[in-house]
Amino acid sequence: IGGGPSLKDVNWNILAGKKTIAINKSFLNYPNADVLYWTDSRFYSWYNQQIDEFNGIKYTIRYSVNYTGNINILKKGRRYGLESRTDTLAHGNNSGYAAINLAYHLGAKKIVLLGYDMGNVNGESHFHGGYPIKATGDDVYEKQFIPGFNQLAEDLKKKNVEVWNACKTSKLLAFPKISLERGLRFT
Repeated sequence: IGGGPSLKDVNWNILAGKKTIAINKSFLNYPNADVLYWTDSRFYSWYNQQIDEFNGIKYTIRYSVNYTGNINILKKGRRYGLESRTDTLAHGNNSGYAAINLAYHLGAKKIVLLGYDMGNVNGESHFHGGYPIKATGDDVYEKQFIPGFNQLAEDLKKKNVEVWNACKTSKLLAFPKISLERGLRFT
C-alpha cells in the first residue's frame, strides 16, 4: 500500500483478508496491515508512538538509536534490481521499491501495487496529509524513482513473481496496469 493520491477515497475494508505491506504513513489508514515498511529514519521520529502501537511486523533499512519496540532492520543493498539475500533489500531510492523486494522475501508470488502513482496529481502528493517536509517533486519521480523499476521488473519475472500496478493513472510503466477491483480479486 503506497501513498499515492489515487487511494484518496478508497474504502480500506476492501483489504480485509489480503496480505498487505503498508508503506510509510499508509498504515495509519490501514492499521490491519500485516507489515509496515519505511526507509527514511525520520519517519519513525514523526510517528513513533503509532509505529510502536502497530501490531504487525515492522521493517526498515535505516538504523536509528531512537527505535523502541520490535523493529527488524535489514541491510541496505544495491540501488536497483532484486536482492536475493533475505537480510538485504534493493532500495530504488524509495520505500515503495524496497517494499516490493520485501514482499518477495516474504514469499509473495503475486504482488499488486496500490497507490504507486509515482507523481503528484492535481497538486496532491499523497492520499493522506503528507509529511512534515516538502513533497517529492515530479522530477524526482521521473529521474530517481521510476527508472530503477524496469530492472526490478525483469528480475522478478526471472523469479516467476507477477506484479501488477493497480493505479490506472500511474506514471510507473514497468508493471502491467490493472484496475483496483481486479487487483483485489487476486488471492
